[in-house]
Amino acid sequence: MLSGPEAVLICSLGLLVLGLYGLASKRNLIRLVISLEVLVNATCLAFAALSAMSNPGHSDPVVGVLIIIVLAVGGCIAAFGLALALAIYKRTGTVDAWALRKLRG
Repeated sequence: MLSGPEAVLICSLGLLVLGLYGLASKRNLIRLVISLEVLVNATCLAFAALSAMSNPGHSDPVVGVLIIIVLAVGGCIAAFGLALALAIYKRTGTVDAWALRKLRG
């Protein structure tokens, strides 16, 4: 049975697959933004697991700072994406990404 960083790495790979599936199969803009956030969280979890695996018992503080910065930027991107989805919904009445292709000029 796996324990420690190996289990966390497998969990991050599962989240990565889940996020990629959400990006590939969903048409709703809000679900696409959520899938992107799942991908960001999966990569941060993988960074933390790989840092713990490289030096057992110790974690590199640079990796922790990098994870905090990535999560902050990802949160800003998610807020902007949700605000954009809300503006699109108010203007067009839909958040279907494929229906928005008809708006090309």
